[in-house]
Amino acid sequence: MSLLLKPLSRLIFPVLLLLIAAYLLDSADLISEDYQQLLTILPYGLMAAVLGLAHFYNRARFFCSALLMTSAYWLIQSQLQTSLEEASSFYIYTSLSVLLPLGLLMVMLLPEKGLWNRQSLILFSVTPLLWGAAWLVQPSLTASQIEALQLLLAIKPSPNYMLSVIASFWFGLASLAGLSLLAQRNSEVEASLTGCMMFSYTTLAFFDQPMISSLMFSAAAISLVIGLLRSSFEMAYRDDLTGLLGRRALNEKLRGLGRHYSIAMLDIDHFKKFNDSYGHDVGDDVLKIVANHIAQVSGSGIPYRYGGEEFCIIFPGKKLKSCTPHLEAVREEIADYKIALRDKKTRPKISKEGANNRSRKAKPKTVSVTISIGIAQKSEQLNQVELVLKAADKALYQAKQKGRNCLAF
Repeated sequence: MSLLLKPLSRLIFPVLLLLIAAYLLDSADLISEDYQQLLTILPYGLMAAVLGLAHFYNRARFFCSALLMTSAYWLIQSQLQTSLEEASSFYIYTSLSVLLPLGLLMVMLLPEKGLWNRQSLILFSVTPLLWGAAWLVQPSLTASQIEALQLLLAIKPSPNYMLSVIASFWFGLASLAGLSLLAQRNSEVEASLTGCMMFSYTTLAFFDQPMISSLMFSAAAISLVIGLLRSSFEMAYRDDLTGLLGRRALNEKLRGLGRHYSIAMLDIDHFKKFNDSYGHDVGDDVLKIVANHIAQVSGSGIPYRYGGEEFCIIFPGKKLKSCTPHLEAVREEIADYKIALRDKKTRPKISKEGANNRSRKAKPKTVSVTISIGIAQKSEQLNQVELVLKAADKALYQAKQKGRNCLAF
């Protein structure tokens, strides 16, 4: 999977929930009044679950996005159950169409600092600032200004479509910004908030559909719950530096391996010397680059960071010989990759001077690193996972003894 498709794959659950909610819209008229009332309350309960989980996992951005979506849903249910031709209803609907994507984008842009601290106050202020500003402006608008606003943001530009052209464009722009942030950060938070953007847009664009807000905001809450749980899983099981699955995830995987599998151990050659020569910052960059290549391993290999500069790849259901071509491809790619070194001590502090230096097209100093690989498979002699892992580690030592930058088994 390419580096671009990998972050976008996080949108699978939000898109699937959107399709399910859209499908259920056709059956909304068949739901009895009692169940319709329950469906109206459902988003509040689901959003409360998001708030509780966000508090438990100390995730401010999920918490604030749930607050924003809950307040938007409350406005829809309490203020927009009348005709949008009324001035007050039109104003609230228009405010939602502009401020809701803005609020979601602000939450997406602000850094995660955890809950209940001074930094999180900025996130908490997003919801009251947006809606407070809207409520303060409304009484000061004259009849002529409301009329001008209705002309500028005219709703229902086409049959069965309620959102104004400008608001539609604004939603599209905010969604593109969300997708850009998702591609850069590859985070569940950005995926969930982009999903909320989709659910909000669908609700407001097809606002005349019965029960659409209840269905779409329930789906948004479920999307936030899924994103929060997946994000918390990654915090526990993924290595922060490299983005690969970590030692805890490896240990759990090892306990559940089947009858046939192979395990490869990989280690960066002379990494300590490299760290001593270029510094730990450059060393961290090297670890990220190597991990990025290892993450692209083919042959159904599952990569992990074992610890330090050592990595592990598990090939479930694979024999040793069928794994070696995939490992050799990774080894060759890493050996051929040129790493550009940036000297932070001599790097210009003034951006103009740095731009002038870049315009001279001076070639930066580059270095290469290599890895050694050891691999073992389950067999009659190596009938326990601990023995296979130990044999792979021994093969890695043999690869080091053979001169490094090679594979041994």
